[in-house]
Amino acid sequence: MLLKWILVILHIITAAAWFGLGLRLAGQARTVLSLDGEAQATLAEDGQQSVWLMNIFIVLTLVFSIGAFVAGGHFNVYGPVYHTSITLIVLLTLDQLFVIRPGWSTLLAHATGRADAGADAADSAKTRVAIGTGVGHLLWLVLLGLMFANRLVGAF
Repeated sequence: MLLKWILVILHIITAAAWFGLGLRLAGQARTVLSLDGEAQATLAEDGQQSVWLMNIFIVLTLVFSIGAFVAGGHFNVYGPVYHTSITLIVLLTLDQLFVIRPGWSTLLAHATGRADAGADAADSAKTRVAIGTGVGHLLWLVLLGLMFANRLVGAF
């Protein structure tokens, strides 16, 4: 039982880290496109580090939630709310890895001149980063509500 609670605490810490790192990402994406030269490349590289950390934290959030599920008793202990939460964490992970990360990689390529990422591609990437982080934060907030769903239903 101690292992389950350790995994739950680690799950909460990594989820909070993902949320916090993503708060300024859309603003950074806009700023990257408004700058030029070395400042643009530096900010894009800084944002890439944030995206890399977000990748790690969201994957760890998923791993720790599955670990807590296994340590806590599997399917016979947890109800539909938990299964919904796991599904949403998987969707959040996919959002991070297939929307936010590639969007920022395109911004970085545009800012550093490493690829043929023109202004239109960079603008599209900025939009993908903004939408991806917005959807990710919405999923995160729904997950937060689901954490307390059983307690709230029991109170009424």
